[in-house]
Amino acid sequence: MKQLILKLYILFSLCFTTSIFAQDLVAEKGSFGVDVKNKIIVWHVTNLDAIKTTNKDIKTIVFDRKFKLKDIKFESLSYINGIPVLNGEIYTLYITKLPLVHLTVDTSKMDNVFKIPAYFTFFDNRKYVKTTTGVRYRGNLSLSFAKKSFDLEFWSDSINREKKDVKLGNLRSDDDWILDGMFNEPLRLRSFVVTNLWEKIHKPYYLKNEPKAKSGFGVKFVEVFKNNEYYGIYQLSESLDRKQLKLKKNKENTINGELFKANSYKGGPDFTKSPEKYENQMYWNGWAMRYPSTNYSLGWKNLSELSNLIVHGSDEDFLKNIESKFQTSNAVDYYLFINLLRATDNLGKNYYLGKYDKNEPYFFIPWDLDGVWGVIQDGVPIYNTNDVLDNGLLKRLLDINPNNYKKKVKERWTKLRLKEFSNENLFSEINGIYHQFTDEKIYEREQLVWKNKLNETSNEEHYERLKTWLNKRLSYLDSEFNKL
Repeated sequence: MKQLILKLYILFSLCFTTSIFAQDLVAEKGSFGVDVKNKIIVWHVTNLDAIKTTNKDIKTIVFDRKFKLKDIKFESLSYINGIPVLNGEIYTLYITKLPLVHLTVDTSKMDNVFKIPAYFTFFDNRKYVKTTTGVRYRGNLSLSFAKKSFDLEFWSDSINREKKDVKLGNLRSDDDWILDGMFNEPLRLRSFVVTNLWEKIHKPYYLKNEPKAKSGFGVKFVEVFKNNEYYGIYQLSESLDRKQLKLKKNKENTINGELFKANSYKGGPDFTKSPEKYENQMYWNGWAMRYPSTNYSLGWKNLSELSNLIVHGSDEDFLKNIESKFQTSNAVDYYLFINLLRATDNLGKNYYLGKYDKNEPYFFIPWDLDGVWGVIQDGVPIYNTNDVLDNGLLKRLLDINPNNYKKKVKERWTKLRLKEFSNENLFSEINGIYHQFTDEKIYEREQLVWKNKLNETSNEEHYERLKTWLNKRLSYLDSEFNKL
C-alpha cells in the first residue's frame, strides 16, 4: 500500500511540476515561417483563445528555435498586434488565421515556360500537407512585377513527375494550382470578391445532369513564404478544366465537351474576326484549345461555325440559330457581370468558352479578374465609370434582340440589384476583407516586404477611392440598363 501511495505521489508531483514549470510551447510543424531577413515570424493559429487558456505560463515559443516573449504575457497574444519576441535579435511575431504556404525552389532556374521541381507545404487548421511540386512563373504583364505569381503542378516525386491530386482546405482535390500575388491590386481583395460573386449569381444550366459542376473556380487567401522569406498575401486558385466544369469526355474521334481559352487579342475571342480556315494546331484566331487536348482538326469545327455565325452571318441566320449555338442566359449574366466590374480585359481575352456536350450551346466562364473596379491590369487607377462594355457577340445579341434578349438583360439586372449586386451586399463583402486585413495587420506585414502602389497611397485612400468608384458605376449602370 505504501508503495502504491509513493507511486501516485511521484506521478502527481511530475504532472504538477510539468504544469507549473513548463515554459516552452512548441509550434506545430508547418504552422509558422521565420523570415531572418525581415525579422518577421508568421504563425497560423486557428483557435488562439484555446491555446492561451491552456498555456498561461508560457514564456517561450519554439519555432525553428526558441523565441522569448518580450515585455508581454502569453495570454496577451492576439491576431491584431505584432508581438515583439527575442532570439538574440528582436523579431515581430504575427499570428494569422489564414493558411500558411511554404514554397522552396531554386529561383535561379525558374522561368515562365518550364516547371521545375520544388517543395510545397500547406498548413490550415492543424492540417499539414507536404508535397513535391513543379513550379513556373505565371502571367504575361505580371512577369514584370516584383512580386511573382506561380503556376503549380503537384507531383508524386521530382524524378518521375507523375501528377498527384492534393486537397487544400475547402478547395477541390487536384494537381494544378495557382498562387496569384495580386501585386497590381492595391487592396488585394478585388479578384477574390468578384470571383466568388460570379459563382453566387451563375450556375451551370446543366446542373441537374452534373450536380457537382461549377460555373467558375474556387479561391482562398493564404500567406506565403518562399525559401523561408515572407512573400505576403496570395490568392490560391483552382484551375479551370474539363473536370471542374464537368464537361462530357470525348471518345476517340467523337467530340463531346469542349473548352477554349480566350488567349490573345486576334479577333476571335471578341468575335470580330472569323477566318474561313483553321489548321490542325493548338491555337487559332486568338483561342487556345484546352479540351480536346490533341484532336485539333475536329476540335475547332464547332467554334469556327459559331464564330462565322456571329461575325459573318446575316441577321436572319443569327436570329434563327444563335440560341442553339450559345447559352443566352449565360451571355446575359456575363454581360452584366463584366459591366459591373468594368473588366476591360475580359471580353476579348481572359475568359474561357465551354461546351457541355455535343449539340449543346457554348457558354462563358470568367478568368483572371484582376483589372476590375477602377483599376486596370497594371494597377493604374481608371476613373471612368460612364460606359458600357461589349464585344461582337454581346453587341449583336442586343442589336438583333433574339427572343426579347434586351428585356431579359433589363429584368436580370433589376433582380441582381436587389440582392447579389446590391450596394449593401457588395460593400459588405469589400468591407469585411478590408477591415480584416487592416485589423489583423495583414496589410502591415505585406507592406513590410513589398513597396508598390499600396504604399504610394494610403490604404484608406485606396479604400475610399474604390467605394466612390463603385457607387458611381452602379448608378450609371442602373440608368443605362433601365433604358433597354
